[in-house]
Amino acid sequence: MMRNRLTILAILVAISSQAQISEGGLPPSFQPEFQAFLAGQMPSAQALPTIDAGKELLDDSQTPGQNRFAAPVATDISLKNAGVWRQLPNGDRVWMCAVRSVDALGLTLIFDEFRLPPGARFYAYGANQQIHGAYTAQSCLPSGKFLIGVVAGETAFLELLEPASVTGQSKISTHRVDVAYDKNALHGAEDFGQGLPCNVNINCPTGAGWQTEKKGIARILMVFSNGEGWCSGSLIANTSNTYDPYFLTAHHCQLIGNNPDFDLWRFDFDYESTNCNNPVVEPIPRSVLGSERISYRNETDFLLLKINPIPANYNIYFNGWNRDNNLTSIPPHSVYIHHPAGDIKKISVDTQQAVIFSGTLNWGGVFGISPANTHWKTVTDIGVFQPGSSGSPLLDVNKRIMGQLHGGSTAMGDSCKVTGAYFGRFNQSWNQGTTPESRLKEWLDPTNSGAVTQTGYPRPVIQGYNITGNVQTNWGTPMEGIRMELTGTASLTAFTDSLGNYQFINVPAGGNYSIKPVHNINVLNGVTTYDLVLISKHILGLEPLGSAWKIIAGDVNQSGSVTTFDIVETRKLILGINPTFPANTSWRFFPAFVTFSNQNDPFSGGLPPDNISITNLQAPYPNASFKGLKVADVNQSAIGN
Repeated sequence: MMRNRLTILAILVAISSQAQISEGGLPPSFQPEFQAFLAGQMPSAQALPTIDAGKELLDDSQTPGQNRFAAPVATDISLKNAGVWRQLPNGDRVWMCAVRSVDALGLTLIFDEFRLPPGARFYAYGANQQIHGAYTAQSCLPSGKFLIGVVAGETAFLELLEPASVTGQSKISTHRVDVAYDKNALHGAEDFGQGLPCNVNINCPTGAGWQTEKKGIARILMVFSNGEGWCSGSLIANTSNTYDPYFLTAHHCQLIGNNPDFDLWRFDFDYESTNCNNPVVEPIPRSVLGSERISYRNETDFLLLKINPIPANYNIYFNGWNRDNNLTSIPPHSVYIHHPAGDIKKISVDTQQAVIFSGTLNWGGVFGISPANTHWKTVTDIGVFQPGSSGSPLLDVNKRIMGQLHGGSTAMGDSCKVTGAYFGRFNQSWNQGTTPESRLKEWLDPTNSGAVTQTGYPRPVIQGYNITGNVQTNWGTPMEGIRMELTGTASLTAFTDSLGNYQFINVPAGGNYSIKPVHNINVLNGVTTYDLVLISKHILGLEPLGSAWKIIAGDVNQSGSVTTFDIVETRKLILGINPTFPANTSWRFFPAFVTFSNQNDPFSGGLPPDNISITNLQAPYPNASFKGLKVADVNQSAIGN
């Protein structure tokens, strides 16, 4: 950073592995039960263009403010034209692909189409086997865009698990990969730990009085056509006290790269140390991917965004604001909370009164000149700013936003001694623009109340509870790999493990839900001509099946009785005339608590529901268990699933 003159406080840096919410877990090739089928099946890496690091660094040096760490290369990689598909014994399939750019420090994958059906799971990893994912249908954006990275090293490995029931429904294609080339700018997948030692962690004593306000402040990962970058900013309250996710940051943040793609901007909340010390292990933020630009203005350097819906279990806060033009009300001191160099959350303090800077501010290049009297000037006494701090809110003694960080200067030879930090004035951003798209008024005071100040407020956290259960055959064998679907207030997907156990984590309280197993593969499993004999004997009354589960299994066409039509449908399946049951699935399930009062006629009075319903979830639900029957397998000889 340049000394003794103004500098813009944003820098192009790396994308993290926490670009969006993921469900964790291991790629199929990492799982012991699949290694026999997938080991050594990853195809040779598809070659990507190689970046000339020297040329890119030279270009960067000639373009002020464009401090990139990576350059994009064009690609054409999709499920149809790259990688290989491998079939698993249970009927599911796995797509495996690798891409490589020689001498790359890391790769960021940017997808122009990323759509996954329920049950599908997507993973990426590098040579260090740091896993990104699983990404699921819940991870996908309405725009269809997506990003994953930085995947460390020159090769990225991709795996997609697609259940048999949704074969062919996944749509994945990437038109661009960003290749990291600047080893001085790229400090790993994150710039974790790159804050100067004179920065103060938000959970140090200095930040003790700001523990509520910090919940609204986030780090922004910005995506441009020529790279990525960091800024800071804050959720901001409105006079209607609603939870519209408006987010205030700096206008110049959108200028540090070319063609900002707001669909891929990411907002990282709770990226901080748990105490005053710098942690050894990087904290995992709570992230939201995607936003919309609402309004902005160059003169006071503000940018108002509306970010995508924030999950109900995020503990967030909408910071209040002060647009008072009465200069006698200037607060005696102020603070700003920020993410310097993309590092964990810090706090800085000016113990003196801010002043309105009466001169112009020449930022250079595309960043232009700020007119006189449009900025606050502060001189930081505790903490410091760095590139990436841009957009952080200046908060007064009443904990209300009075501006956002534009830039500043430090003393020659001392990066920790601030000589001036400049914040665009909130009261000048309020209504100085000529249209709603160039001011804040219409968005933050939607009822035109005329309020001069607005107090901040939290959004209630919707408590979540775990729903767990087990799935086994009605004769007691655990069923692995069964897709469990939860629908209702929330929609989630889970799979049973080798013991038949599954769980839905942190399901929002108060919701109404339906849980149902779905398994419609390996339709011939356990179905033989012997089953035809047993069904015939049952129909003739010679040897009744004697079990409600077996009788339901024999009702192949779901007519509510076992007849010769069921024998016909089963024979067509065995002979290969029909690939599936026209009116049934391979497996049927009922809640484990179900009992049949009449074992010889389970259809009398109607069959019980095939799902478990939960109304107004208010506590953990530990017994959402099911038993399954294999359709047409009346002697219960099915092996596995």
